[in-house]
Amino acid sequence: MSCQTVLFDFDGVLCKGRFYEKTLLPNHPEVYNWIQKNIFRNKEMVHNWMRNQITSVEINELIAENTGIEYKLLNELYEESIRRMELEKEIIYLSESLKLSGNKIGIVTDNMDIFSKITVPNHQLDTLFDVIINSADYGLLKKDENGKLFDIALTFLGEKIENSLMIDDSEKTIELYQRKGGSGFVYRDITELKLFLLGKI
Repeated sequence: MSCQTVLFDFDGVLCKGRFYEKTLLPNHPEVYNWIQKNIFRNKEMVHNWMRNQITSVEINELIAENTGIEYKLLNELYEESIRRMELEKEIIYLSESLKLSGNKIGIVTDNMDIFSKITVPNHQLDTLFDVIINSADYGLLKKDENGKLFDIALTFLGEKIENSLMIDDSEKTIELYQRKGGSGFVYRDITELKLFLLGKI
């Protein structure tokens, strides 16, 4: 067994849902469209949000000020949209299978404060995964400080990077992980991943 530990990205791998989508898009499309244009297309703002330099409260205050939606309603719809985000079932089944086979599994994600507040407990991710590292909890993105978040995750797991595999939909993130000495897989679909794992696990 060449990779005893498998780390997963969250957005784009374990989940493909979008903030605000399930609640704002059907009933407040003009607000949803404003958010897509002015929040999520602003990479600097999103990165600062994922480093917890900007909070979800501040983001929703900004949205409310610029769209006219009442802040309390917006925040309720925001949190409900997070609860309604669905996990990718086949990836979860794969994660469970890896753990049952004796592998250590973890999540390392560039994500917001809401991930630790709602997503983790809502889906009981901390029950399945041995470690969960969220960028907002550390003030660092995955590529910051030469991938320090990966080092933190592996320290928690008591694992060396050369015995680990990172699954992420970002080519640049995987390139960094491989430069650090780990194995990496750029995720596109579950079929490719399963074929890859046959030769890795």
